[in-house]
Amino acid sequence: MGVVQEYEMEVHFAKVGCQTRGYVAGHHRLVPTCGSSNEQVIYYMVHLMEDASELESDKRVEMIMNGRAGDKYHVQVATSERTFRRIVSAADEVANDQLSLFEYWMHRLGKVKRELFERTYFGDYCVYTKLRKLALDLFIRTVLHILNKAHKKVYGEETPAELVKEVKRVINKF
Repeated sequence: MGVVQEYEMEVHFAKVGCQTRGYVAGHHRLVPTCGSSNEQVIYYMVHLMEDASELESDKRVEMIMNGRAGDKYHVQVATSERTFRRIVSAADEVANDQLSLFEYWMHRLGKVKRELFERTYFGDYCVYTKLRKLALDLFIRTVLHILNKAHKKVYGEETPAELVKEVKRVINKF
C-alpha cells in the first residue's frame, strides 16, 4: 500500500460526513472500531473482513477475518454495531471515491482499455462528466482544507469567506 496522507483522509472523511477517520488507499482500508481516543480502539483491515455481526449477549461485534493461508479468525471487539457500521460505510465511500478518481485519471491519460469498462446502460460521457465533477470537488476541498489549516495557524481564525470564494473562482476558471 502506498503512502496515505493525513490531509487527504481529513478531506475524504469530512466529505462523507464521518469524524472518525481510518486510512484508505483504494481497496485497502485500515479503520478503527471506534473513535481513536477510546482506549479500547482497535485498527483492522476491512478488506480482510469476511463478515461481522453484533453479539446479542453483550453488544460487542464479532468479525470473521480471512488469514493468509485461507484461515478464518473470529475477533470480538467492544464497540456498538451502529458505530462499527458507520465507520466501515464511511471507509467504503472514501474507497469508492478514490477508485472512481483512479478510473477518471486512467481515462484522462488514455490508459483505459474500452473493453474493461463496457457500459451497456449509459454512455462514457455521462460517467466521465460525473467523475470530473468528483475530481474537481475533492481538489477544491483539499486546497481549501490546506488553506484553512495554514490560515488558522498564521492568523488564529477561519479563512474569510471572500478568500474561499476567490480561491474557488480561480480554480473553476481553469
